[in-house]
Order: sequence, then C-alpha cells, then structure tokens
Amino acid sequence: MVAGKYRDLPVVAVVGRPNVGKSTLFNRIIRGRLAIVDDEPGVTRDRNYKETDWAGKRFFIVDTGGLVPSSRDKIESLVRKQVETALAEASMVVVVVDGTAGVTPLDQEIARQVRKQAKKFLLVVNKADAKKTEAQSSEFFELGLGEFMKVSAEHGTNIGELLDAISDGIPGVDASEGEVAAIAVVGKPNVGKSSLVNRLTGSDAVIVHDQPGTTRDSIDTFLETDRGLVRLVDTAGLRRKSKTDTDLEKHANLRSIAAIDRSDVVILMLDPETKIAKQDLVIGSHVERTGKGMVLAWNKWDLMETSERPAFLSHTRARFRSAPYLPVVFTSCISGAGIKALLDKCLAVHAERDGRIPTGVLNRAILTAFERKPVVGRGTGFPKVYYAAQSGIRPPAFTLFVNDPEPFTDSYKRHVEKVIRGVRPYEGSPLRIRVRKSR
Repeated sequence: MVAGKYRDLPVVAVVGRPNVGKSTLFNRIIRGRLAIVDDEPGVTRDRNYKETDWAGKRFFIVDTGGLVPSSRDKIESLVRKQVETALAEASMVVVVVDGTAGVTPLDQEIARQVRKQAKKFLLVVNKADAKKTEAQSSEFFELGLGEFMKVSAEHGTNIGELLDAISDGIPGVDASEGEVAAIAVVGKPNVGKSSLVNRLTGSDAVIVHDQPGTTRDSIDTFLETDRGLVRLVDTAGLRRKSKTDTDLEKHANLRSIAAIDRSDVVILMLDPETKIAKQDLVIGSHVERTGKGMVLAWNKWDLMETSERPAFLSHTRARFRSAPYLPVVFTSCISGAGIKALLDKCLAVHAERDGRIPTGVLNRAILTAFERKPVVGRGTGFPKVYYAAQSGIRPPAFTLFVNDPEPFTDSYKRHVEKVIRGVRPYEGSPLRIRVRKSR
C-alpha cells in the first residue's frame, strides 16, 4: 500500500540534495525528533512518514534521502527511487536548498525533475539566518520554481509561515482517528528486516541492499489488511553498545529502541545461520519490560530444511526459557513462505493484548490453584488470597488482593501467571502480576 493513501490524507514530500537540512526541517514540522540529523551527507535514505497537523488540516510529511539524480552509486540510485516514489504520491513537494551555498547544478537538476513530476511545490531556502543568504537570494529564481520562502530549520525561523503555505496548498480531509496496530520489525543488522517490510507491502517501501547497516532510521509504512490498518516500522539493525563505533550508529540504536517503545507488537527476526545471539535476548528483554507483544520469526528459511524445525524450536525455547508464551514462525522473505502466517500471528497477538478474563472465571482459577499450592507463611501467619481481578490491558495486568503481600514471591507470581495462561493463553504478550494488601 502507498502510505500516502492512508486514510486519504494528503502527502507533503520534502526533497533536495544531500545535507541541505531536510531532516532538520522535517523534525521541526512534526515538533519532534523522528528523523536522524547528522553532519554526514546521505544520512536519510528511506522515505520517512509522519502524520502531523496545522491550522486544522492533517497531512503526512515525508522526509526523503538526499537526491543525486545522475549518480551511479548503487545506494544513491536506491535513494533516488525512494524520492521518485515520494514525488509521485505527493500532493505537494517542498524543495529545500541551502541558502549559504547558493544555487548548485544539482539543485537545478532536482528543480527540473520537480517541475516535470510535481503538481504543486514550494521552494524553501534553508539556513536563512546567515548573512550570506541575503546576497544570494536572487539566484534562487533561476530554479524556475517561482517565489521562495526563507527559513531556518535549526532555529525555527519562519516555520509557522511555511506551515501556513503548506496548509493553504493541500486539501482538507475529515481525518477522524482510527485504531492502528503498530508492528515494529527489529533484529540484528542484515537479518532481513527491510526485505520483510517490502514483502508485506508488496512494494519497495524501504531500501534493501546487502550492505549491513543500510537502514539507519525507523521508517513507518502503512498496510491495509483484512483486520484493518497496520503501521509497520522498519528499524536500523540493533548492535551491542561496544559495536557502535560512530555517533550515527548510536543514533540508529536509539531509534530502534524508540520504535519498540511506540509499537504494539514486535517482530524479532532471527537468522538461522547465527542462531539466537545474546543481542537477540537483550532485544527480547527490552520488549518484555516495555510490555509489548512479540513474535519470533526465523527468516531465511529457504536456506534450511523442514526437518530442522524441531531442533530450532527446541533451541528457541531453551534460549527464551523465561518467555514460553512467544509464538515462533518460520519465514522466507525471498520465497514469501510464512509471511502471511507471520502477519496473521502478529495481528492475533495484538488482539490478545486487549483480552479480558471474566472476574468470576479468574477467581475460581486463582483460588483453586491457591488451595492446591498455598503460599508458605512466616511465623504464625497464614497467607490468604481474598480475590483476584484483571486490572489492565496492553499488556494484560492482574492484581491479587491478599492479607500479607510479603510471602508472595516472584516465584509464586510466575506460578500465578501459568494459572492465568491456563485460562487464556495471551499468546505473545507478557503479563503483569501485582499483589496488594486488602483488609
């Protein structure tokens, strides 16, 4: 699905040559820090979508990679394809140039492409707080994009005026909020995360390349399914801190963690060639702590034999022994095997996170289990469970009301969790068990 068709909201694409401040402008418009900003040219490679609003209108703002139209570099050609897709689906294009550098041949080539492909466009001269910009202002008429606006994305100068111009140039849409399942795709570098997103969407939604670390940002892509809209978040490969040699890689790790935090369900992609590494367990631990659902996906299964599945299942359960509730799916992004089953399982996990157990059913199960395996008291005290209640969802949370919480150890809480999962499995979702004193 083309992200611009999500809820029929208009799309505003931000384009320009590398390092003119597109991501800084993008972050300023969304009033946040979703896109990575770095002095190294070419940091942004994929299309990065974010829904935002201004003057009562909602729209998608799209950050794109630095456009180098004539480059033969493979990565830059993939970036160019991403930018061309953004131009094709955009209701309006914001062309960003560097006010301190004047007009460059690359700016002129980009302007020609925009004039040919875009229906509406705005020329934005960034870094306009510099004195040098004033002297060069007349040059920008050479681009043939008409009047231009001078802004400073870094300092916020004239951003309100720019947003007014964008709002005036796009259609208004009745954009009532709807429930969207957010699924983050995470894992070590080069495990096939971007390939999975592209396979799920049936398009080149994100760049795929065999160079590890190609994806540096967390990219949102929207997908229509039989069960409603899904937001997919492809992330940069997570590395151990000791392996993050550059500030840029550290940014990517933070973005991956942030992607997990703003998701509902996480697909942890695993590589059968390396099996389950410590970093996979670290990712899993973070997902559990944040209360997200998770599905384990063994990718690249086209390279393996079906007869090897039992051994890999045993290996998975041994490594994730504290989370036996996690579903395991075998996939191949090359052949497409298991992809639909993976998406279906994620949506099932998402639904289970809202699941509730009736209070009567829950109490019968908990009190019966307590009678069969009572808590050992201390001294002359006798621990008692008065009743239990489901106290929350996403993740499902349960509270035991007792006379003395102290004897109810973490070990006994794990026993209670098994009892609850015997009533309702809550596949893929962690549970929260609390114990409170009640008179």
